[in-house]
Amino acid sequence: MTAEVKKRRNRKGNVATLENWPHPLLDAMRREMGWSSDGVMAEELDVFRSVLSKIRHGTNQVSAEMILKVHKRTGWPVERIEFLSVPQVQS
Repeated sequence: MTAEVKKRRNRKGNVATLENWPHPLLDAMRREMGWSSDGVMAEELDVFRSVLSKIRHGTNQVSAEMILKVHKRTGWPVERIEFLSVPQVQS
C-alpha cells in the first residue's frame, strides 16, 4: 500500500491502522464489485450507511434481509454470503 494509512483510536484507545475495520463480506463486496467506499455500497444495497458501520464494527450481525439484498445485487450464492458473514458481534 503506497498511500498513507489513516490512524485512529478505537474505544479502548488502541490505534487502528485500517481506514475501516475488516469484515470478510463487506471487504469482498467492495473489492469484487469495485465499490470505492462503504457509502457507495450502502447506496447500491439501498441501506443506511449506519447499518454497514454496525456490521463492520461488530455491533450487529448480517441479517437475513441483508443477505437477500447482497444476493440480489451481486448474484452471489447465499451459501457464499453466509460463509463470509461469520458472526463477529462483540459484547
